[in-house]
Amino acid sequence: MPAIALAVGLYFAGGAWALYWGFFVSTTLLWHGTFTINSLTHVFGNKRYVTTDNSRNNLWLALITLGEGWHNNHHYYQRATNQGFFWWEIDVTFYVLKVLSWLGLVWDLHTPPPHVLAAHRVDAATVAPALAPSPAPLASASLPAPP
Repeated sequence: MPAIALAVGLYFAGGAWALYWGFFVSTTLLWHGTFTINSLTHVFGNKRYVTTDNSRNNLWLALITLGEGWHNNHHYYQRATNQGFFWWEIDVTFYVLKVLSWLGLVWDLHTPPPHVLAAHRVDAATVAPALAPSPAPLASASLPAPP
């Protein structure tokens, strides 16, 4: 129902032009952003945390979607309001929510505690062997040893 109220309000406030840009175009872009994140961040990027899926963090997608590209972080600790867990992970959506919390308009913003940030990290030394193909059995293993 709120979506219909938005559409009606936009139409009465600015006519068909406002309805087109403020409702139809913005909704289409929002859906495309969501579908892009749910598709591409399971294929491209880096894993920081061990999760039960193939989610990844991707800087470029995070920039385009205002922070949603830190998808592996999100899958690892879903209670967090911020998806960029570290200062170098740009998360514009969280920054806006933080300002709104200072103004008293939103509250209970949860960030991951330090022990959560430190746990279950993907170590390059343990991930590389897991991603490497298993060796083929050696044909010479059944041959008799040389005299």
